[in-house]
Amino acid sequence: MFDHVKRALAAALFAVTPAVAQEFPSGVVNPYDAMDDPVYSDPVFWWRMTNVPDNVYEPDPYFYWPDAVIEGPGGEFIPAAKPGETTIPQADLDAMAAWAEERDTYVLIIVHKGMVQLERYWQQGKPDVLTNGRAITRSVTPMVLGFAVADGNLDLDDPIGTYITEWQDDPRGEITVRQLAQNASGLEIAPSLGLDVIHGNKDLCLVYCGDVVGAALAYDKTSEPGTRFEVAQENTQLLALVIERAMGEPIQEVLSERVWQKIGAGNSTFQFDRPGGVARVMCCMRAAPRDWARLGVLILNGGTWNGEQVLPEGWVDTMATPSPVNPRFGTGLWLGTPWIRMRSYWEGTPGVIPHEEPFVVDDVRMMEGGGFRVIFTVPSEDLMILRLGNSQNPKWDHSYLVNTFLRTLYR
Repeated sequence: MFDHVKRALAAALFAVTPAVAQEFPSGVVNPYDAMDDPVYSDPVFWWRMTNVPDNVYEPDPYFYWPDAVIEGPGGEFIPAAKPGETTIPQADLDAMAAWAEERDTYVLIIVHKGMVQLERYWQQGKPDVLTNGRAITRSVTPMVLGFAVADGNLDLDDPIGTYITEWQDDPRGEITVRQLAQNASGLEIAPSLGLDVIHGNKDLCLVYCGDVVGAALAYDKTSEPGTRFEVAQENTQLLALVIERAMGEPIQEVLSERVWQKIGAGNSTFQFDRPGGVARVMCCMRAAPRDWARLGVLILNGGTWNGEQVLPEGWVDTMATPSPVNPRFGTGLWLGTPWIRMRSYWEGTPGVIPHEEPFVVDDVRMMEGGGFRVIFTVPSEDLMILRLGNSQNPKWDHSYLVNTFLRTLYR
């Protein structure tokens, strides 16, 4: 029988509504509901679901298919301090490295006063191998937002419905670009349902579906914009959608042309939601550790690289200006003050980031992701520290590396 006839018969069978309502066991999705759920007709989603990596937080390279490449020329890394010329004694740097290694670190790079003071790798860490930055990625899109603002393509106080036309007549369209970038959108934190729940699992669809825009648009409004701080991961994906529609260019191309090419980074990747689709940017951009370090130095230096203004002038200060709803978060950057022992990602919930003591300086800025991956920048001290790690090690202290380096510098 021809395939099109088979399909027609199947469609006709499904179109028949039973005369008697059929009961389904608990946990079994009603098939009529399933037919209205785009997940069930998404071949990309099912490829991902049937090829789930052993560690869903650290997928094997194959699972990043298809790559949304951020093209870069690659180049010489930041020069290293000569032996005996580091800004703090080598023995103290070695002690910091030992502390980090004991806490599941696989990359530690310290740049001070324009020179690499320490560069160490353990486990899978290698200088030029693409490495998952997890939620460090969420600081990249707000960086690109600066170009859209500087070019006059949008204003931070524009309602996002101006660009997300699907929400022009929806209350969600009243959220401002600024509120979206500052994690004060009022959009929901979807419940964590796990891989075994398909129907209605919004977070699963956001990370696995072949239509990441449709997945992001499915999140509901749960509070008034500008009233609560909550790191809802759809915020970053929707922010990228706003930027792309305002600028008329894919975000990976903007990042390549206006940042990666300028700082000498090598090819890096987001993941497309499907072949020829949209870059998934709310998590898991991959870049070589040295290129993550370049990004940190760019932020450290106010958006300049080797004297050239790469990011719009003043934009890093905008990113580091505390938001009205959370003094520890700006526009894509976490801030080191005011001190709290356990910092939270969701207002009113227990903290997840341990700071055993206050930072010894007031201008620590952070890009951070799961596994305590973090890029620390301290402009007043010309210091950048990149740490990549495998897990939420219970002995980790977010304030230790910065404070130890600076106390050693001034003892």
